[in-house]
Amino acid sequence: MQWWLNITWIITVFVNLSGLIWFVLGSTASFQRDLDLISTVLLVYLGIPTIILCGLSFYLLYKKWSPTKWWEAIGVSLLMIAMLFMTPQFYKNVDTSGWLTDKVQTDSIQQTSDHRFEYCIELINLFQKNSTARLYLKNINTLEEVRIPLELPTKEVVGITWSSVNYFIKLEPTADSNIYLLTTTEGLPLATEKYEINVQEGTAVRIK
Repeated sequence: MQWWLNITWIITVFVNLSGLIWFVLGSTASFQRDLDLISTVLLVYLGIPTIILCGLSFYLLYKKWSPTKWWEAIGVSLLMIAMLFMTPQFYKNVDTSGWLTDKVQTDSIQQTSDHRFEYCIELINLFQKNSTARLYLKNINTLEEVRIPLELPTKEVVGITWSSVNYFIKLEPTADSNIYLLTTTEGLPLATEKYEINVQEGTAVRIK
């Protein structure tokens, strides 16, 4: 009986601890962003008790202590129930976007003045250390979609005001049918950036 109880106890500790690790990694996008308010509250109210209970369990198991009296067995059982009760909360409250999958936010779709392309800017993992940006293009005639990376300093963005319609960039044709000029607007809280977009080669060159 004691042997099976110890095995169950060990499994419970590792399950509970893995939930905490998953929560921390997910809430910080593998340490690419700071904890938000909700995650911080959950970490305080669930993470600290988890660390205490797991620490106590590791200590008792390391000392090879086993319950010998019925009330000790009940105490260990209640400890395991408490850890198992907290574990699902860790998994349920993790947002994997920006970590396991990219979190993509875009402004409103626009159309170039020559009616060749629909376009928008895609902001990926915004407010994280691994944030990037790219231009989304859709050829209206062929329906071909292209995404062109932009050397936009997205890490400098600390906040964006979103509304029902957002225009963060302007894409204008030039005399060369393959070259477009991209300019950021005031909607994007950065200094104005300009890029030369080659739609044929799928490249963007920053204009200084």
